[in-house]
Amino acid sequence: MRLLPLCITACLLAAPVRAGEPDEISAVQKRPLRQAKRLELWGYGTMSIADPYLQRWGGGLRGMYHLREGLAVGLDAGGLGSWATQDLVIAKRELHARIIESHQRASLAGVASIAPIYGKVALPGDALVHFETFFDAGLGGVLTETEAGKGVRPMLTGGIGQRLFLGENLALTARVGGEVYAERVLVNGARQTHAMGFWTVQLGFSWYLPGSREER
Repeated sequence: MRLLPLCITACLLAAPVRAGEPDEISAVQKRPLRQAKRLELWGYGTMSIADPYLQRWGGGLRGMYHLREGLAVGLDAGGLGSWATQDLVIAKRELHARIIESHQRASLAGVASIAPIYGKVALPGDALVHFETFFDAGLGGVLTETEAGKGVRPMLTGGIGQRLFLGENLALTARVGGEVYAERVLVNGARQTHAMGFWTVQLGFSWYLPGSREER
């Protein structure tokens, strides 16, 4: 008979005390912009960098279909204008340097991209900015012009970019990339093929065409 009170006391001591404890709630914040099964249209302005002789300015449009979150394929079309820098003028006039000028006019490439990094940053005022880092690579052709003439050349391109999501259908997109192509040039009066290329910075807005509610 003495074991019963002892057993009851031991059970009460072992049981967790739940009175007054707050409930635990797990909350996961949704992405502000869902990409899967949606078409992205990215209009951008572009500027060449790290070229002492030619400054290139232009723009383009990229259409990407997102097969899933972080994976997309599409087409990129762009146009460029080229202007000689002061260094090029001085090199030709004062140093009589032989510099090959390759002026790219337009480009078209098939592109694939992956986005392995997604996150968010807290700003002052409890504002959250969601971002995504992506890598892309493409294959296509460029229309160029040199002393050897004008023509379409095969081209490889690649880069790294960043998206800042501004809502359900809009993102600010920046990219740094490069391209290399097989250019036809004149060397000592003979036509030759040389690898040419340059780096660019691109900035613009991505607009996502609405998908169905089930897909989003």
